[in-house]
Amino acid sequence: MVSTFQAATQGLGVYSVAEAARYARMPVGTLNRWFFGTNLAEPMSRSEIMDDICKRISFTDFVEALAIRSLRADCGVPLHKIKEAIRNAREHYEIEHPFARKDHRTVIIGKDLHIFLKEDGENPVGLTGKDLGQKSMKPCIEAYMRDLDYDADGMAMLYRAFAFGDQEIVMNPKVRFGAPVVEGSGYTAETLWRAAVAEGSIEKAAELYEVPVVAVEAAYRYWNQEIGNAA
Repeated sequence: MVSTFQAATQGLGVYSVAEAARYARMPVGTLNRWFFGTNLAEPMSRSEIMDDICKRISFTDFVEALAIRSLRADCGVPLHKIKEAIRNAREHYEIEHPFARKDHRTVIIGKDLHIFLKEDGENPVGLTGKDLGQKSMKPCIEAYMRDLDYDADGMAMLYRAFAFGDQEIVMNPKVRFGAPVVEGSGYTAETLWRAAVAEGSIEKAAELYEVPVVAVEAAYRYWNQEIGNAA
């Protein structure tokens, strides 16, 4: 675990629970339970950031939240199976954050979770259910994550949150503490969106900030369509 200051200065990304929930387009209470638990239940995955004053999560934690959301919403995997998978990855294979790794990518077969190990990239082993610890050759393997880039160590390092035309909104923990940024512009999506609102024109905002019109339009659409719907 690291402090908020360490996470910020080491480029690990820093998000409040509310910020992360907004960017992940999910309820604040849900994300809070997943990483910080309740009086009655342990968290599914503990935050990398230890802060005695505020609850905060890192970029890696954020990626894990995206994975859990996808497994729940898109694949119908029960929460107890996801929690079991995270625990078994750590206890059986010494793998932390299995959902944020390229070499240890996690897939689903039916309703059970399997993981590819570095030593065998062809046959995943079970993390949950009757296939726990057993190699699987079942054909219908479904990857749950998209839009991630990885560093040389195979850890998620960038999330492509939104695209409009040839412009992308990306989240990189080493840039602006991981806030959504209009790639290549140097500005956060929120900054360009607020400029468009204040100027009453996407074109005027683009001129003011000396960026292409499509960069402001991408930020405007992202903040209205994705973030606005999550608010």
